[in-house]
Amino acid sequence: MKTFLITGATSMIGIALIEYISSFDDNIIYAVCREGSDGIKRLPVRESVKIIFSEIQNITNVVKLVQGADIFINLAWTNTDHKGRNDAFLQGLNVDYAEAAIRAAAKVGCKLFVEAGSQAEYGFVKDLITESTPCNPEVEYGKAKLRVYEKGSDLCNSFGIKYLHLRIFSVFGKNDRPWTLIMSSIDKMLKNEDLHLSSCLQSWNYLYVTDCAKQIFLLCEHLFNKPSFKSGVYNIASNDTRRLKDFIEEMKLILKSSSRLIYGSLIPEKLVSLNPSTAKTAKAIGFINEVSFANGVKIIVSENYK
Repeated sequence: MKTFLITGATSMIGIALIEYISSFDDNIIYAVCREGSDGIKRLPVRESVKIIFSEIQNITNVVKLVQGADIFINLAWTNTDHKGRNDAFLQGLNVDYAEAAIRAAAKVGCKLFVEAGSQAEYGFVKDLITESTPCNPEVEYGKAKLRVYEKGSDLCNSFGIKYLHLRIFSVFGKNDRPWTLIMSSIDKMLKNEDLHLSSCLQSWNYLYVTDCAKQIFLLCEHLFNKPSFKSGVYNIASNDTRRLKDFIEEMKLILKSSSRLIYGSLIPEKLVSLNPSTAKTAKAIGFINEVSFANGVKIIVSENYK
């Protein structure tokens, strides 16, 4: 039995992770939520899931609310909208919040601290992205995530806590935000509306959220019990990398949509390409993904458009 303390509990990944971890009867989860959050109603109602209230700005409050925990998974991050992601001051605050979370983890007795990093830490890379690929983040969001890794691993080491940094690529699924490419495209395609797109010729990778949750849980289990592990980075992605255009056109076929796909009508400042390696993660846990992109789209439609 293990006790998990999870911030960002009502995020898409948070909900899926809590659903997965709580499916094992011997685990206990403290789900840290903002009071009044609409997402609380989407959390599984199980005796093992205990909701506690704290703002990320005051995360040290959890010390008074939790008797003890084994693993702290920090999914909380503020100002993730398009404007906030490139605000150096606001993203810098997130680094402070993550450090405070590590200190709280130490006080409640955690042996492993898990931070949700991002592919944005790597910057714009066209080639295969492994965990040893040099990081050259260009947006403030990615720079802040990288600073958390650099500071967090040292801080955890000073407390005798293992530090796991997840570089999460493009996750989609149930409870995703409506403005993401997948969710907005599904909505338009079901209405047979035009889609204005970039060229969509870059490489991309999509991982369904339940597979993301399983990867995170299995890494926690593996590394928690591995004596030689002190800190490290693992990519969280699927084995399905192809042109972004292929994903868009597959969605259109699945949804039997007559939407026009107007490629090249949007011109981004930089064309981001995602080609992640999952070899290190697969070697550690023997799992990457079981939900195909097509089935993921079908699940979203069945859940969101009943």
